[in-house]
Amino acid sequence: MHVLKVLELFLIQPLVWVGLIRCYLAARRRVRYERHQFKSAIDAHYIEVRNFFKGGLVLGVAATLVSLGLGLIVSPVWAVIYELLAVVSLIIVPNGLVPITVFGLSWLVYWGLKPSLTTQLSTQLQTHGVATLGLNSGVIISGCLILGLGFAATAILLRRRETQLNSPQISPDQRGKRIVRYRWQQLLVLPVGVLIPGDWIHATVAWWPVFQFGSQQFSVLLLPLLLGVSAQVYKQQPQLAWRRLATRYWLLAAVSVVFAIVARVATLSPRWSIGLLGLLVAGVWAILAQHRYHDRHQQFWFSDTDLGVRVIGIRPQTPATKLDLSIGDVILECNRQPVHSEAEFYAALLISPTYVHLKVRNVEQQLIITETAIYNGAPHELGIVLFTDQED
Repeated sequence: MHVLKVLELFLIQPLVWVGLIRCYLAARRRVRYERHQFKSAIDAHYIEVRNFFKGGLVLGVAATLVSLGLGLIVSPVWAVIYELLAVVSLIIVPNGLVPITVFGLSWLVYWGLKPSLTTQLSTQLQTHGVATLGLNSGVIISGCLILGLGFAATAILLRRRETQLNSPQISPDQRGKRIVRYRWQQLLVLPVGVLIPGDWIHATVAWWPVFQFGSQQFSVLLLPLLLGVSAQVYKQQPQLAWRRLATRYWLLAAVSVVFAIVARVATLSPRWSIGLLGLLVAGVWAILAQHRYHDRHQQFWFSDTDLGVRVIGIRPQTPATKLDLSIGDVILECNRQPVHSEAEFYAALLISPTYVHLKVRNVEQQLIITETAIYNGAPHELGIVLFTDQED
């Protein structure tokens, strides 16, 4: 029962609801696009919303255990600034995700606030029984470690198969040829348990845990940590690209720990500690820029072809998942009939209403043969997504 009450206090925070609305709108936009472009959605379930709840809960529990185990302390003033900036970013940047930038910006704003404003905000919090902390290296070190937890959670998301819905988005290139991009965009609001000074929550909720360190009391707060990344590929296998990106996020998580240790051992001033946080944020932009550079310099394109029909998507839980197919493969023959368009492909499927036999050239330019049973008389339920035929 107490766990449910803790979640209730987390769910009343505005950032959670704004994030959920963003996830819902993104999922609805994807499903509508797929139905318009491919006649039916690749996955009609709003999996972005499901991942928002499932991924947020599982990763939040793990992050909370680590955070409380390390005794990470945050300033209530910073927490207010961070959540306000995160909410604003989700509203004014409708098609992008900048959670790490928001995290770094919140520390910059906290550091740059005029003392009079900081004092005024602290006074307002103290009237509600919330003790405040000044900007010190210990608090910023906790910020580095919280950012490291965010990097690790993002890396896990990028590698999880459940979040890798490869939804193709078609656009013409400079010569009018149709090409496909794949975009990974998943948003989470992670409930991360952190310590804040004072026992104001305990004064309101009697069972709420309070920790004593020397003469200072600390309460547990579920900080809503905004996570997510927006990345796209035009020339790489999406799963491989996301895994490479995940590896770089793991590296940043390790660097965050190293920076926190250096700041602790060297007893850096708040200014230098803020600088380390800035380097971590710059590191995120650097790995995303490297990801785009690597994709831009590949030779392969997910483009339309005259040599067959290119596979640009595979619907989950369909017979197509049993075929040895990958995104980018070109189907040359279906049921031993040459195919050069979507209409020819589905006409060839009708030759054998319960079985499909495909000759395919994969992205490594190897010829393979693959076959499986299909639904009787329902060729469009095979689950292979192709370029739709263009009208003359």
